[in-house]
Amino acid sequence: MEIKLSPFFAKMILQFNPFTRFKVMCLGYGEDFVNYTELVWQDDKHLDFTNKEDYPQFQLWYV
Repeated sequence: MEIKLSPFFAKMILQFNPFTRFKVMCLGYGEDFVNYTELVWQDDKHLDFTNKEDYPQFQLWYV
């Protein structure tokens, strides 16, 4: 299941996500413009979530 997220909710869920089954995914992260990449709070907490050019779309995935 995939749900589109606003940058605000993507950051909030990524920070406070106690579940391992929910993944915050980002399109275009790491110059991979066609695939989604999983974000991890410890590694990605300093991202500029409001930068639409570098991070155009966030999704919440249930796996």
